[in-house]
Amino acid sequence: MTKSALIIIDLQNGVCKSDQVIFNYENLISKINRRIDYYRSQNFPIIFIQHEDNFLQKNSIAWQLVSDLHYKKNDILLSKKHPNSFYQTNLKKILENLGINNLEICGAQTEYCVDATIKMAHGLGYQVIMQHNASSTFDNKYMTAEDTINFFENIWNNRFLTFI
Repeated sequence: MTKSALIIIDLQNGVCKSDQVIFNYENLISKINRRIDYYRSQNFPIIFIQHEDNFLQKNSIAWQLVSDLHYKKNDILLSKKHPNSFYQTNLKKILENLGINNLEICGAQTEYCVDATIKMAHGLGYQVIMQHNASSTFDNKYMTAEDTINFFENIWNNRFLTFI
């Protein structure tokens, strides 16, 4: 039997709204909130991952989830200090305890924490799904944010996840 969880990565003030607003912010949050509402209606777990480092210090405003998300106190919060949400966290143990074998992943940043988590989840044997454009990032010196998202979605598609 397939049991699913929604993993929302690093949608924090300091990630999404620091010097600039992350690409396609409003559409991203709207899309993810619809997924949150769906998972909540199915009584499936929702796990919010929050990155923690010198800039995103635990409990600071930068570290906090963006207020636009449909977060509730009974959702699961997990802090990490590495792009891979499984690395030196208890994420795998949480998923095992809940009997989860299917993960839907979304969040920020596409080429860092989202990519590392997708590839690790796949490597651990989880069935990974995602909606198109359910991750975001910023322009960099090589590509626009939109090009980066498209580039990684092309790599992930039917290799590391299935788009729904």
